[in-house]
Amino acid sequence: MVDKVILYSILSYLYGALPYAYVFTYLFTGKNLSKEGTGTIGVTNTFKVGGYRAGTLTVIGELSKGLLPIYCAHRLFPEHPTLTLLLVYCSLVGTSFSIFLKGKGGKASTAAMWALLILSWKSLLILLPLWAVILTISRGNILIKRIPLLLIPIVLFSIERDWSFTVFGILTSVLFSLNRYRRKDDFAHYGIFHHKSDVECTGDAHTLHS
Repeated sequence: MVDKVILYSILSYLYGALPYAYVFTYLFTGKNLSKEGTGTIGVTNTFKVGGYRAGTLTVIGELSKGLLPIYCAHRLFPEHPTLTLLLVYCSLVGTSFSIFLKGKGGKASTAAMWALLILSWKSLLILLPLWAVILTISRGNILIKRIPLLLIPIVLFSIERDWSFTVFGILTSVLFSLNRYRRKDDFAHYGIFHHKSDVECTGDAHTLHS
């Protein structure tokens, strides 16, 4: 049992590490996504740099990183729901820190969102509008933009009342925090949920901290 869990945890990481955004952008444009736009190997940067086709295929690839581990866990460990969360988290880690990109990667938000749609759709229904509202009113304020990360474990605990979901939420929040610290904000860079002046202020702030 333990050997099986370790094996599929590694496989989940490796599948999550597949850089769909990087591959599809290169195939359609010949561009190195890590050197274009924000440099993030994710959905938003792919749409902006690689175009609609590359972006759409990347979305499909990324959502499979959330759904495939769930499917495998349900088939392999039907009586151990905690292992489903483990495989999903391993996939998210692979997406964020890909062995194929020397530790670079995306933010794993697309894979996480689709995983939550299956695992706890009520939590997702609460988190998405809160996330959108907070990003809209943040006006580039870094501290306010961190609030959605704190809400993940709180909402999961409130809805599921299960320690494994709470731990999953905490670890996912930590992972997203690391991603935010290590990578540029795609939404701020491209002016999504931000006014132009806010984007300029955010850029100045990044310059001061770099």
